[in-house]
Amino acid sequence: MSVCPTDFDEKVECPFVDRKEFIEAFENAFRNIDQKNYSILVYYGVAGIGKTSLRKKLPTLLEKHNKSNQHTRVIWTSIDFATEQYRQPYKFFEILSSQLHQKYGIKFNSFDIALATYLKKINPHNPLVKENYSEDSIVRDVLDICDEFVPVNLIPNVYNLAKSLPERYQKWALKRKEDISKLPDLEPTEIYERLPVYLAHDLADHLQNTSESAVIFIDTYEALWEKERDKGSFNSRDEWFRKLIENIQKSCLWVICGKESLRWEEVDEDWKNYLDQRKIGKLPEKDALDLLKQCGIIEKDIQNILIESSEGVPYYLELSIDIYRKIKQKEQPTPGNFAKVPEGIFCRFVKYLDREEKETLKVLSVPRYWNRELFKTLIEKFNTGYPATSFSELHRFSFMDVDEEGKCSMHQLMRKSLQDYQDPDLKKEVHNFMLDFYSNQLKDLDIKAITQENENALTEAFYHAKESLEAEKLCEWFISVSDPFYRAAFWQLITPMYEEILRILESELGPQHPDVATTLNNLALLYKSTGEYEKALPLFQMALAIREKILDPQNPDIASTLNGLAELYRMMGRYDKAFPLYQKIFDIYELMLSPQHPEVAMALNDLALLYFEMGHYDKALSLYQRTLEIVEEVMGPQHQYVATVLDNLALLYSQMGCYDKALPLYQRALDINEKVLGPQHPDIATTLNNLAGLYHYMGEYEKSLQLYQRTLEIIEKSQGSQHPYFATTLNNIGGLYASMENYERSLQHYQRALDIREKVLGSQHPNVATTLNNIGLLYNNARHYEKSLPYYQRALKILEDSLGPEHPDVAVTLNNLAIFYTNIGKYEEALPLFERAVDIIDSTRLGLNYPYFLQLMSNLILASGNLVNKWSQYYSFYGIIYLYQE
Repeated sequence: MSVCPTDFDEKVECPFVDRKEFIEAFENAFRNIDQKNYSILVYYGVAGIGKTSLRKKLPTLLEKHNKSNQHTRVIWTSIDFATEQYRQPYKFFEILSSQLHQKYGIKFNSFDIALATYLKKINPHNPLVKENYSEDSIVRDVLDICDEFVPVNLIPNVYNLAKSLPERYQKWALKRKEDISKLPDLEPTEIYERLPVYLAHDLADHLQNTSESAVIFIDTYEALWEKERDKGSFNSRDEWFRKLIENIQKSCLWVICGKESLRWEEVDEDWKNYLDQRKIGKLPEKDALDLLKQCGIIEKDIQNILIESSEGVPYYLELSIDIYRKIKQKEQPTPGNFAKVPEGIFCRFVKYLDREEKETLKVLSVPRYWNRELFKTLIEKFNTGYPATSFSELHRFSFMDVDEEGKCSMHQLMRKSLQDYQDPDLKKEVHNFMLDFYSNQLKDLDIKAITQENENALTEAFYHAKESLEAEKLCEWFISVSDPFYRAAFWQLITPMYEEILRILESELGPQHPDVATTLNNLALLYKSTGEYEKALPLFQMALAIREKILDPQNPDIASTLNGLAELYRMMGRYDKAFPLYQKIFDIYELMLSPQHPEVAMALNDLALLYFEMGHYDKALSLYQRTLEIVEEVMGPQHQYVATVLDNLALLYSQMGCYDKALPLYQRALDINEKVLGPQHPDIATTLNNLAGLYHYMGEYEKSLQLYQRTLEIIEKSQGSQHPYFATTLNNIGGLYASMENYERSLQHYQRALDIREKVLGSQHPNVATTLNNIGLLYNNARHYEKSLPYYQRALKILEDSLGPEHPDVAVTLNNLAIFYTNIGKYEEALPLFERAVDIIDSTRLGLNYPYFLQLMSNLILASGNLVNKWSQYYSFYGIIYLYQE
């Protein structure tokens, strides 16, 4: 039997009901479109409140205007961010320009050239095919003249080239020659960032030349933040969209529909002058009544119950209208057919479905979504009696939704009603089936090739596991299936799942259960990996307290938690806390494990890293060498942990000035990691960053910059742009630009690194001092001496307090501070600082191997001037006045 009412082939198309206030706001904004530089009208409110219906209604007013005012035409188009690909700037610009070109013949010459240049730069070996461009595209015309689109040859001579093209390009080429001519010199990322500017210029040129106005409708704006809300700055997600608006002044009205109001004033308070934000609340009772009447519901008692239960949400009324028509095919609806609360209403709704329909919907209410294949599998598995060929008919109901990718879901009120009133055994059976279904997709995962489908499978499997498994089994299952994702650095994906498991375990097993300690420990490791150190610390401490209470003192699990806590303290710069924990770990391992055990090697590596950061390079070197011998012998020369030790050892050699020793170690570490982890893993970023630093030291700046940029891309994708290591790379790029004497870009990177470090690590962390020192040095080198002093002073105070007065980093800042006093002629104040810096370097036995040591002596003699004889007995270093690489 047909799922949908036989009188209706499609689901209910409800007429638009009057939203007078919001229509008037649009009409007013349109009338005053040229009164401000930018016109942005925002409609926001909860899902189902009628934003999309309003957005579909407004263009009819524009069409009416165009018919009655032929000399003041309005062009318009609409884009819905519910389509996932449109949320990407590149695709959005493509669809926007394509729609306006197809509807109104608008030319986007600058944008087309810029986009073609970008595509050619990122895929230089792939020729552009003119058949991919419209008949009147400038790129197609260029390809008709030239055999190949080569930006470096074509674009600088764009005006001359235009002479060979149709006449319509002459005016454009003359106006936009300067912008287009810059394209060959821009990096692909720079072109990508400027795409909205090129598109905006093209549209602005059209509007200016034709005296037309434009209205751009954007729907489902909140989708830009899907899965991204906690990543970085909230307003960074639509920065590209603001850039587009900023470059089209006047003559353009933007109508944006979303669940929330815009927060652009957080970026620039001036946006308040241009944003007209209108919250769409409940549908007025009069409008709700008009909707019911227009759809044939004339019984006053039924009207009253539906309006009361809908709570002013139009979509809820649409569901009620759908079911009303279904009932009326069999009998006259009565108020008794509709309960007063949503659950009751939906229970009654289900009553009037066929048995096959009801049984199918009960099964479908358990998964959160499905596609055609899973739909078929479920109805066959649970023998609902519904024909597998009637997939489309079932999904015509208003409570069903199918997106453009064929992903189906059910309205939440309907879904909840079905779950609440179905057999619990059936519900449990479907959950078990879905758990097996998704778990099978997680078997034997290659951590280098985890796909979006694998991520979705884990998310859905976890949802069903919570409904299927007891607490202890749930914990055991999740540790197993999430391990590949942890090793592949999908930390942001699994962290909220671990948080939820912790709540379940504490509730059902009690706060002192071993599984609670395990989950606390694993969650702390995740927080540590994502740079959330303050969150990780209490979890490690709680896990340690539980394990020390319930386990034998020599249990390896205690050593594991101690190691995580010690590593966290090291990363937080709290070395006094880390060192005794490492000693405690070795006491446990000495009793439990052989000296060649991998766990011992890992502990040695971590201790060496601590010595390195404390400036004890000789101790660190000995431990790294011992660690490398163990792991190569026990784990094999191609093991991923071997790469970790190689990278650490190379970094130590680099800091000691032994570049010839460091370079092959970095290259070997990189080769191993790329083979084992793939090119986008955070561990790859670590090695790339360190290798970039080495090339910087060696003066190979272009190689260094390329590696740093690749590092940033990996970190931002895997850990986010607020991670401490992202700040580290920004800091190092700042140092590189300083060496290249590009002080403006250097300061920009330093300041951004400082902002992240102070926010994430705290204002007293040694890494904050590192960036402060670098900014002070930058101002010193730029001869803004008065600006550098407070940065040096604050850096010195932080380093002395956190690392102690004898650390090499203290000597770096002392040296830079001494150079500052030398530059302003205060030699007597510089001398004791140089002396103290020399004493520190002598005590660490770095000597002539310290980077830039010889350059230091030469620069010091030049700086000392008439005190050269007095100071010639001293030697200091001028080295790290360009930057301190971490």
